[in-house]
Amino acid sequence: MSKYKIAFVGNSSLTMMNFRLGVMTELNKDYEVTMVTPQDSDVTPVVEAGIRYIPIQVDCKGLNPFKDLKLIRDLQVLFQKEQFDFVFLYTVKPILYGAMAASRNHIAHVAVVTGLGYSFIRRNWLFYVSCCLHRFALRHTNGVWFLNQDDCDAFVKWHLIPQKKTHVIHGEGVNTTYFQSQNPPDTTFKFLHCGRMLRSKGVELYVQAAALLKKEYPNVEWQLLGPLDTLNRDAITTREMEEWVRSGIIEYLGVTKDVRPYLDKCSCVVLPSYYMEGVPRSLMEAASMERPIITTDSVGCKDVVLDGVNGFLCEKRSVESLQKAMRMVLNLDRERLAEMGHEGRKLMLRKFDESIVLKEYITTLQSALK
Repeated sequence: MSKYKIAFVGNSSLTMMNFRLGVMTELNKDYEVTMVTPQDSDVTPVVEAGIRYIPIQVDCKGLNPFKDLKLIRDLQVLFQKEQFDFVFLYTVKPILYGAMAASRNHIAHVAVVTGLGYSFIRRNWLFYVSCCLHRFALRHTNGVWFLNQDDCDAFVKWHLIPQKKTHVIHGEGVNTTYFQSQNPPDTTFKFLHCGRMLRSKGVELYVQAAALLKKEYPNVEWQLLGPLDTLNRDAITTREMEEWVRSGIIEYLGVTKDVRPYLDKCSCVVLPSYYMEGVPRSLMEAASMERPIITTDSVGCKDVVLDGVNGFLCEKRSVESLQKAMRMVLNLDRERLAEMGHEGRKLMLRKFDESIVLKEYITTLQSALK
């Protein structure tokens, strides 16, 4: 008997591999799994895992309607040719146009909302267009998954999807075996901001707080790790980064394929984001590796931190609040920091472990394909 054909469709091969390779690999044992994304990274790990890969073109940030119409057509042709039995859709454009293509081909599908993103930040024309498109595209979906309750409540409030079709999976899961600390932090206290170098990820706030605290704590190090996405309107520019490094405020570590050595060496991970997060991957990985966290009391971020237990929450867009949280961490002894780290890992094992998320996929597929 041939296996059911399952597709994972998104806007980035790198993101799909980083976030879902474990789930895809496990599902590939019982299903024929195909990854469908633009190729913005080496997909060798996907091929080596026995997963099919089909590249597509997605203009992720563009507002050109002709390119979007082409994406709808390309997905319709692809779905018709491949005859997938079930499709999982991630990020805005693959969700919108993938859902339309799947519905047209009578393919069961689930949309996974990994964060609300830019189109839902302001109540402008883009917000209202996005709402209309979501209402239309998600009419025939089997369900819509959310990574946090706030995003789910927002979709229901805006009448984008009925409550009965929603499901919260509490993050995309973290491999707690892979993300497991091997060493204690370096003796030099190091703060680490890990992620894309975007203003909405709180990079500027982090640097401003570091500049203020550097005078008081000259031996503490503030590090940044992640890509400079210069094509993104929200991105920190190369010139800004170079000026920060020259001034001695921060150390820019560049980009890495393996974040674990940096997490192992740092004392605390900081993400003062006001981006419309799902549940930040960087925070789950940090907590899994037993590092205390400072993040904002905002959608998605607050799900990973029990304030005062495994880290501290600060106010959005507030350098003063962030600075206060950093000072609180700096004033803790190593035993207390280690205790906070242990509590973070316990939270990941209890609520965010990849195996818990995998069960959600398996249950959904078994129900839809029985």
